[in-house]
Amino acid sequence: MTIAITGVTGNIGSRVAELISQKGLSARHLARSPEKAKKYAKAELFKASFDYSSQTIAALKGVDTLFMVSAAEHPKRLQQHFAFIDAAKEAGVKHIIYTSFYNAREQSVFTLARDHAKTENYIKEKGFAYTFLRDNFYLDFFLDLCLENSEIRGPAGDGKVSAVAREDVAEVAAVLLTQPEKWLDRVLNLTGPKELSMSAIAETVSHKTKQVIPYIDETVEEAYASRRAWPAQQWEYDAWVSTYTAIKAGEQAGLTSDIERVLGRPAKSLEELLKDRAPKSFSSDN
Repeated sequence: MTIAITGVTGNIGSRVAELISQKGLSARHLARSPEKAKKYAKAELFKASFDYSSQTIAALKGVDTLFMVSAAEHPKRLQQHFAFIDAAKEAGVKHIIYTSFYNAREQSVFTLARDHAKTENYIKEKGFAYTFLRDNFYLDFFLDLCLENSEIRGPAGDGKVSAVAREDVAEVAAVLLTQPEKWLDRVLNLTGPKELSMSAIAETVSHKTKQVIPYIDETVEEAYASRRAWPAQQWEYDAWVSTYTAIKAGEQAGLTSDIERVLGRPAKSLEELLKDRAPKSFSSDN
C-alpha cells in the first residue's frame, strides 16, 4: 500500500509526516515547495500543487491512500481542490482522507466551511472511498489570540465552540493512514473535550498565565471595523468575522468521542494545551 501526504510544509501535514516516519512507514510527500520540507529516510518527496497537471498526476501515480490537507485559504480554493481531486482520479488514487470542517454545509455561517462541504461532495461524486476528518476550530488558534493579542475580540456572544487541539487532528490522521481500510466511507467529527465560550477561554488563559486577557464581545459592525486594521480582501474579512458569528449561531457546539475512539485517549483540553505550550511559564494551579 502506498500512502501520500499533502501539505508537508504546513502545520498538520508536517506533523502527520513526522508521525508516520516515527512509525517506520514509507510515504510519499507532496509539496508545492519541496525544498522547504523536512527530509525523512522512508519518504519520497515530490513537487506538486493543487492543480490538474502532468506533474501532479505523476506525483500521485501509484498512490492508494491520499491524505489531502485542505488548501490554504484562497478565493479559488474550491477550484484548486476540484482540480487536485481530478488529478488524483486520473492517477488512480483509491481512497482520500480529507481534512474537512465540523458541521460543514453549503449554507454554513462560517463562510470557509462551505468550500469544505462542496469538496466532500466532489470526492464522493468522483467515486473515491473517503474518510472525512471534520475538525472544529483549533484550540491553538484561540490560544494564540490570547497570547499574541492579549485579548479575544469578536461577535460570538455567549456561543460555545468545542475547539480541538491541532495535535489531536494530526495524530488521528496518522492512525488512519496506518490502517485506512478500517475507516472507509466514514465521517469523523473531531472536537475537544469541552464546549467553551470565548469568555471561558479568555478566563482560563488569564488564570494560567497570570495575565488579564479579556473577551470583547463586538457587534458584527464593530468586528468588521476592527479587522480593517489589517489590509485584506472582502472574502477574508467575511471569513474572520463569520468565525465568531458561527459560534454565536451554535454551529460549532457539540461534543463527540471520535478522537478517543481512534486514539484510545480523550481529546486534549485547553489546560493541557497550555501546559504543552510553555509548562514553565504558566501556573499549574487548578
